[in-house]
Amino acid sequence: MSLLRKRRGVSGIISGVFLVAVAVMVFNVLAWQFFQADAYNRLQQEQQQREWERYNERLLVYLPEVGVSYLNFTLLNYGAVSAHIVDLFFRFQNETRRYYKLDVWISPGRTMRIANVGPKLLTSDVYFFQIGTERGNVFAPVPTGSGGISNNPGQGQAMPFVFGFGYNEFQYSTTGPPNPYNWNPAWVIPSAPSLKPYFRLKLNNTYPKDVTITSGSDLDLYASSNWGRVQCLLQSNVLIKSKAGEWVIFNPPGNNLGTGQYYVFVLIYYYFPDKPSEIYGTSVAILGSKVV
Repeated sequence: MSLLRKRRGVSGIISGVFLVAVAVMVFNVLAWQFFQADAYNRLQQEQQQREWERYNERLLVYLPEVGVSYLNFTLLNYGAVSAHIVDLFFRFQNETRRYYKLDVWISPGRTMRIANVGPKLLTSDVYFFQIGTERGNVFAPVPTGSGGISNNPGQGQAMPFVFGFGYNEFQYSTTGPPNPYNWNPAWVIPSAPSLKPYFRLKLNNTYPKDVTITSGSDLDLYASSNWGRVQCLLQSNVLIKSKAGEWVIFNPPGNNLGTGQYYVFVLIYYYFPDKPSEIYGTSVAILGSKVV
């Protein structure tokens, strides 16, 4: 009987150890699944962040100089993220291709002159160049020849108008004609019982031709809470000279602006003075404004 009790005690200990081992194994499996799911979600978030940054990386390459020994051009970052320029691709008329490394950082809203890069050039050279970023985007220069406008789809497409995202380049005024305007930055607007402000934007014409913006253009504000639309129509036609900038003023909306955040869409319709019957359309920027 004593031996039997001892065997029963040993079997109880073994059963207890076995149950503890099974519990530890189950816990380890659950923990492994949790850590794997967490690592997968983290990788997904990082990939989505990279894709968002790549999509919002937007550069404008324009004003390349001619008759110089090395390449000089102007670069504008009109996107929402900083860009790291790492590649310079050259293609000459005789189909000779060359590649050069760059190391240039440019912040959002900044304009930069990049000078003396690439191969040594002759005045007789005819070439095409592109720049590439660390995120994998490639941008070509805006056409500057006199042969018209060429808008090819894909990366590096010429942008007709550029908004620089400067602090004072998007403004509002609570007064207007016949009274003087009182312009202030429109990123954050103080609330008022009846808020129907004028808006204005500083737009730059990147085309090699003058452009007339029509009064059919508008600035639309959509409330982030319910997507309610508030429309502001352009005050009058605006002529913007080639490679120059002008203010475009929008009349007050019909509805009051309540407190909250707004998405601001700018829709521009325009034509070239020598072809007034051909109307083009484009969106200039998506901004954010807050009424507090």
